[in-house]
Amino acid sequence: MIVNIEYRTVVGLGNPGTRYLGTRHNIGFAVADLLRASSGAHSSGDLHQRLAHNAPAAARGDLDTTGWQELEGRQEAALVVPHWSAMLVKPRTFMNRSGEPLQSLLAFKKIPVCEVIVVHDEVDLPLGSVRVKVGGGEGGHNGLRSISAECGGRDYARVRVGVGKPAPGSPLAASEEGLATWVLSRFSGEEAPFVEELLVRAASAVVTLACEGAAVAQNRFNR
Repeated sequence: MIVNIEYRTVVGLGNPGTRYLGTRHNIGFAVADLLRASSGAHSSGDLHQRLAHNAPAAARGDLDTTGWQELEGRQEAALVVPHWSAMLVKPRTFMNRSGEPLQSLLAFKKIPVCEVIVVHDEVDLPLGSVRVKVGGGEGGHNGLRSISAECGGRDYARVRVGVGKPAPGSPLAASEEGLATWVLSRFSGEEAPFVEELLVRAASAVVTLACEGAAVAQNRFNR
């Protein structure tokens, strides 16, 4: 059954520039790109096939960029899937200023922050995990901090995409600087198949959240 929750905007978080393509911190961009490339599906089965087909290129960061409109501080694209349509947004400021272009958009379109879904990397979840959350704290994520500060609060939905942490005892695990290096690193060749599956799950979680509500999405993905 379709639940009429009016999520009108999906925001994928990341950093602009080719040097960040395919990095852990840019997985929100990758999910947004995957959704855009898979837009126009005529059924749930068609959507899943499109997501699976486009996931390898999304994981590499080299999906065709057709359909994105360049605006000041952000990119926008239309998303149309069965039972739902929305606007996709990628802030083109750096991560810690993600809220600035989003605030401008929400104010212009008169969209409250509670109608926004934010897709972001999450180091506190193992690689391959997806969690759906509505409201709450930012967990130290600079992109979420900026959105909460600039856009009127924390009442937006989040799709948290697990990218894992450095292995305990490794040099990168010993400091905040090491963690920053980790999230700005690219996935290894061994991780690539898991990343492709992860992107499909995250994109599916966005659609489920919007079409069937938070309770259904959490029951399906928060495992």
